[in-house]
Amino acid sequence: MPKIVDHDARRRHIAEAVHRVIHARGMESVSLREVAAEAGMSMGAVQYYVTTKDQMLLLALERIAIWIGERVAAVAADRTTPLDVLRAAILELLPLDEERRYLNRIGLAFQASSVVSEDQAAAMRAGYAALLALLTDQISAAQSAGQLAAHLEAAKEASLLYAFALGIVNPTLVGHYTPDDVAALLDHHLSRLRAE
Repeated sequence: MPKIVDHDARRRHIAEAVHRVIHARGMESVSLREVAAEAGMSMGAVQYYVTTKDQMLLLALERIAIWIGERVAAVAADRTTPLDVLRAAILELLPLDEERRYLNRIGLAFQASSVVSEDQAAAMRAGYAALLALLTDQISAAQSAGQLAAHLEAAKEASLLYAFALGIVNPTLVGHYTPDDVAALLDHHLSRLRAE
C-alpha cells in the first residue's frame, strides 16, 4: 500500500524549520541544507516542495501570515465588543509572551529582507492590507456601537494603530518596554479615541 503523505503538513514542517533557523541564527543562515537539517529531512525531500531559497522564504512568510490570522481570529472570537476585539487583535501582534516574541523576531527578519525582495514585499503588503482591513472594520463597528468617536476616520485610525504596533515591537523585544507598559500605552491611545 502506498504511503500517504500530507503535503500541507510537510510544507508547514518546512516553513517552521525555516522559522527556527531564522530565530536561532538569522536570515543569512537560511539555506536548503540548513533547513533540511533542521527539519530532519533530506535536501531532496525539501526540494520536492521548494526548489530555491526564495521559494522557501516565501513559504515561511506565508506560514507566518496564516499563524497571525489564526491567532487574531482566536482572540477575536473570545471578545464581545468591537473595541475589545480591536484591543485584543493589536495585543496579539505584539511580543508580550514567549510565543509572540518568537514570532516577532522572525517577523522583524522578514521586514528587513522584504526591503530587497519584491516577492517578500508583495507578501508583506498583502498581510498588512488584511490586518488593516480587520482593524478598520473593528474601528467602524466600535463607532457604530458608540464605543469610539463618530468623527474618526476609521482607515486612518487603523493605520495609526498598526504603525503603533509595528513601531513598538523592537523596543519591546530589546526590553525597553514591558508587556504591562505596552498594554498601558495601547489603552491610553484607545482612550483618546473613545466617544464622549
